[in-house]
Amino acid sequence: MRLFDYEKLSAEMHARDIDVILAGTKPNVEYLTDVEWMRWFDKENFLTEDGENYAASFVGLPRDQKVGPFYVAPSTQTGYPENYGMWIEDIRYWGPVFFVDGSDDQMDSADNPVARVAQVLREKGLDKGRIGVEWRHIEMQFVENLREFLPMATLVDAEQILWELRIIKSEEEINRIRKASKITSEVVNSIYAEFAYEGMTEWDLERYLGVAFAERASRHLWTDVGFGPKGARFAGPTDEKLKRGDILRIDASGWWDGYVSDQSRSLAWDGELTDKAKRAHAAILRMNRELREAVRPGVLPSNLYKLTMQIFEDEGYESLTPQAGHSLGRIAHEPPFLVEGYDRPLEPGMIVVVEPTMRVEGVGSINIEDTTVVTEDGCEVLTETPREWDAFL
Repeated sequence: MRLFDYEKLSAEMHARDIDVILAGTKPNVEYLTDVEWMRWFDKENFLTEDGENYAASFVGLPRDQKVGPFYVAPSTQTGYPENYGMWIEDIRYWGPVFFVDGSDDQMDSADNPVARVAQVLREKGLDKGRIGVEWRHIEMQFVENLREFLPMATLVDAEQILWELRIIKSEEEINRIRKASKITSEVVNSIYAEFAYEGMTEWDLERYLGVAFAERASRHLWTDVGFGPKGARFAGPTDEKLKRGDILRIDASGWWDGYVSDQSRSLAWDGELTDKAKRAHAAILRMNRELREAVRPGVLPSNLYKLTMQIFEDEGYESLTPQAGHSLGRIAHEPPFLVEGYDRPLEPGMIVVVEPTMRVEGVGSINIEDTTVVTEDGCEVLTETPREWDAFL
């Protein structure tokens, strides 16, 4: 289905004098088409069957929707757009021809993705227009090809337009993030309540997560984990073993239908924490609570950052990083960011992940992270795992 407002896109393109957007990064292609292909691979690392080209794909969105959006895909994607219900009807392939013996309808292809893009743009009368591309991501070879095949066109940056589309989520997107968050909470709860055992390694936890998410028709996307004091040095899985009275710190993300979740907890497992650990946890819990209470329409992300840094100062600690949170959607870090200088007010439909974090030598990694969605009068917290250090004792 189409997840974005085409009229909003057209207005943004008109304001920046862009005739057509040509998006080619994996997150934006999947957002604009709402179809995933080769979920576990980046297109830049997947060669087509001839071994000559990488499997690049592009979404073309003319400012005038009546001109018709189009999708240019490598032939190795044959059947994916059609069978997964892509809303874009004009689908063109490039790369080695996929031949179906006995079929009267053999595919039409091209040798080069940009040659195919240029052909479509000429057909639609856009070959002399202003083409919006993702400047920070488009490969140099593609830029050279575009200038060769479309010498009268002008290439301009369209990254901000695409973020403008993605920053406020549709109801469908929110529902998917809500589902991903619910699954993630279930999995994290099961770790503290059922799975964790003395002597297990962080790698054991990593393997459990893969199974636990799969059992819920989801995916395990990443794990930041720290058992006890080790978490102050490094938050990735190692052979560190869990001991009674350790802080079990886990930052995990699930997935649902193209959208991700993000949640962290630093809770005790089967034993009292030290007073030093309790004090550190109480400080982060206070920040998490006050941030959740402060998320609402009109609030500046930079002020949420300032609130967090002030509490760090009040409590006598320092933040691990110069940020208090971020957003998410198709990927884990999207705008808005809770950092100094980010002064776009929050709006309903924005996702805000509150993430006050610190590391304390001798204690570990202390992080209580929650995913929220801004509502008309506040926010809805989508992550459900308890936050108190002794919640599962």
